[in-house]
Amino acid sequence: MELNPQQWVKFSLRIKLTLLIESLVVIIVVVTGIITTMREKESLESELRKRGLALAADVAKFTTSPMLSNDLPTLRRFVNHSMEQDYVRYVILLDPQGKVVMHSDLKEVGKIYRDSMTAVAMKSEKHGSFQASLPDSGEHYYDIYTPISLEDARLGTVRLGYSYMAVEKEIASARRQIFLMGVVTILIGGISAYLLAAFIAAPIKKITDATGKVAAGDLITRLTIRRNDEIGALANSFNEMTENLQKTTISRDYVDNIIGSMNDTLVVLDRDSRISSVNKATCELLGYEADELIGRDIHKILPLEEIFFSESGFRQVLAGEKIINLEIDYLAKDDTSVPMLFSAAVLKDKEGGIEGVVGIARDITERRKAEEALRQSEKELRFLSAQILTAQEKERRRLSVELHDELGQSLMVLKLKVRAIQRTWGDAETGLKKECDAVINYINEVTENVRRLSRDLSPSILEDLGLTIAVRRLVESSGKLYNITCSLDMTELDGLFSRDQKITVYRIVQECLTNIAKHSKASHVAVTLRRQKDSFFFRVEDDGQGFDVQDAYGRDHAKYGLGLSAMNERVRMLGGSLDVWSRQGTGTRISFTLPLNE
Repeated sequence: MELNPQQWVKFSLRIKLTLLIESLVVIIVVVTGIITTMREKESLESELRKRGLALAADVAKFTTSPMLSNDLPTLRRFVNHSMEQDYVRYVILLDPQGKVVMHSDLKEVGKIYRDSMTAVAMKSEKHGSFQASLPDSGEHYYDIYTPISLEDARLGTVRLGYSYMAVEKEIASARRQIFLMGVVTILIGGISAYLLAAFIAAPIKKITDATGKVAAGDLITRLTIRRNDEIGALANSFNEMTENLQKTTISRDYVDNIIGSMNDTLVVLDRDSRISSVNKATCELLGYEADELIGRDIHKILPLEEIFFSESGFRQVLAGEKIINLEIDYLAKDDTSVPMLFSAAVLKDKEGGIEGVVGIARDITERRKAEEALRQSEKELRFLSAQILTAQEKERRRLSVELHDELGQSLMVLKLKVRAIQRTWGDAETGLKKECDAVINYINEVTENVRRLSRDLSPSILEDLGLTIAVRRLVESSGKLYNITCSLDMTELDGLFSRDQKITVYRIVQECLTNIAKHSKASHVAVTLRRQKDSFFFRVEDDGQGFDVQDAYGRDHAKYGLGLSAMNERVRMLGGSLDVWSRQGTGTRISFTLPLNE
């Protein structure tokens, strides 16, 4: 009778163990019986074959002389004597041509055998055997053959049939004995299995009952099983488990109180990125009840675009990659976004296995508002800074015009008046004429300085000759003015920038050269202005004494002035970012790259 799984489950543990052990005993007995029978059969077959080969060898030995002399009566006696042996079914003596010289059945004498077994036996130089069966009775036997030889001469062949019945009788007897032993073993095994099952199942029944009590909330239940085996160890482990569970329950309540009083949100995820736990702050912030979130995917409260909680990103977190102070947005129940500062790490069990991810986040809505206000203030400051630079450039142009037109004209008039006075004196006033020459030379120097100052304030050369020539002359004049060797690597710049942008680039070069002359004590300056595909590259390097970049960026205006800050603002207006590198004693490098709009 077959038992379905439901019927099997209804059996008690004692019956299950008894049936399983008894089944195992039956399998062992059956397998052992089969193996024993097979080995006994192999042994008997080998012994039977050896006996047949020995008998055939004896017949061949004693029939050598009669075969040589064709002594048929003697051959007949040997054949009859061999037939008296147990389980011998026939004896055949063949000459080299396959003719029957003598046979246990005299009717066969004189016949010539041409069957395949005879052919093999006639050709073989050694003894051998075939397995065959008698056609009339179906009885199995060995056809054993061996050559009859005298020195190197082949006189004939002996063939005899040796019945397999001896093996079958012995095997049948062995099977009966094995069957009886198996029945006894199965009975003993069944009794032993029942007693063993009772010995094992009784304490397990106690453990099962105690487990049911613990499941019902009775954490003070303890087992009193005293055994020095696995059952005893299981009972001890159960007692330790209930004690730890009792302590854990107390600790859990304590931790739950702490988590419940947290102002920050807490979300615990399992390995499949599903929410397994949330605290009160999370529910209050997002407008959910805990039951609405537990069991749902994390994307219930996180946008899909959050990279760390994509499928690949979550695997990285499970692999141990921590998230620290990541700014993300939670999705509230009303579909509004709540900016959060999020941190997460893997949650591990006592053995170090990963159970999931715990994430803590803080509402940074107010901070975002403050940051936005700060960005707006910075934007306004940059706008004001740009306006100041623009106004400064206008004022420079105005001053340049006044210096060139008014002061330049006044100096020219003064020079003409001095020359007129000089011409009124006669040859006797040589000393006064020399003083007039000195005054005129001084006026020329002042005029040149005024012109240079006017060019520096508003370089008209930009409008007249373009940015390329203006920069080249600026570098050359700065080298002469400050006694510094200047090298210039520049491609054609005209047509790359608007009027205001050209002035800005010119001012940056001018500011760099002025700062080098004032502070660096450099002997050589390399200036590079090159177009590179869709961008413009600028770099100025010197071999001066270097400086502290942090001090220069706004912390020590008394020492460095506003040069770098103003330069940085100009580059930002052009759409680039200024890069300043310097080290004490090794010089300075200032560079930036600007995108070019076709």
